[in-house]
Amino acid sequence: MEKMKIKGLVAATVTPMEKNGDINIAAIDTYAEHLIKLGVTGVFVCGTTGESLFLDTEERKKVAEAWMKFSDRLKILVHVGSTSYRMSSELAVHASHIGADAISAMGPCFLQPNRAEELVQFNKMIAEKAPETPYYYYHIPTTSGVNVDMSEFLKKASSEIPTLNGIKYTSYNSMEMQECINYDGKKFDILHGHDETLITGLMLGATGGIGTSYNVSAPLFNQLLWAFNDGQLQKAVDIQAEANKLIRIMVKYVNAVVGIKAILAIMGVDCGPCRLPLQNLSVSEFKSLENDLKTISWF
Repeated sequence: MEKMKIKGLVAATVTPMEKNGDINIAAIDTYAEHLIKLGVTGVFVCGTTGESLFLDTEERKKVAEAWMKFSDRLKILVHVGSTSYRMSSELAVHASHIGADAISAMGPCFLQPNRAEELVQFNKMIAEKAPETPYYYYHIPTTSGVNVDMSEFLKKASSEIPTLNGIKYTSYNSMEMQECINYDGKKFDILHGHDETLITGLMLGATGGIGTSYNVSAPLFNQLLWAFNDGQLQKAVDIQAEANKLIRIMVKYVNAVVGIKAILAIMGVDCGPCRLPLQNLSVSEFKSLENDLKTISWF
């Protein structure tokens, strides 16, 4: 299978929910049109931002199906990761059947593997259930607790997982990321996973990124991509600094997941609350967030 390379911004989507915690499929239509208007290349569905491990298998299938309605205008990447390769395999088969552009899985966050060998085999069991669908390993050690060397992972996975297309690389280890980008003649698609350092990823050779803040900040980051590709490095650095003002506020309010849902609501795209055990903002905290956004002239 020829490796595809994703260019541009992929929004890590939230999962819209009702006040009682049920998923709100109907809200995805308005939400998707919002993202398309902002100029994202695609969506990363049911990932960390999407509260995936708080959802059951059927809920995750329904959310993925709802996003496929927009597959003519967005690349649809579906995260199928869980603590069980059997559960992930079921989700991988489903994502493949509905026509997702790619699937992805983070390392298992329960009794985490600490060697590349076991991590490769875990991912192999998932990927082989969708033999026609590109596969991305989702490297996010601060969340999954799986901190296996990714260059070693690629060396071992390259021959074991034919559909391996690359890595969603959400770590600040720039040396390791560059090694992954350059591995085997730049064979794999290494997608930058930290919005606040996208400029670093571009300098190292990444061509695309998956991020939470792109749900609202994609126009600004598209300006960054344009400036970088046009050789205007200082302008790109300045835009990154401007975008980071928003990101600093986003993570201030509990975490990026809670923060982005609240910011979306303020911007008129109501995706409801987060599911327990995540903390939701009080009325006063919500107002404080709105005031913080005004201090950076976000509106």
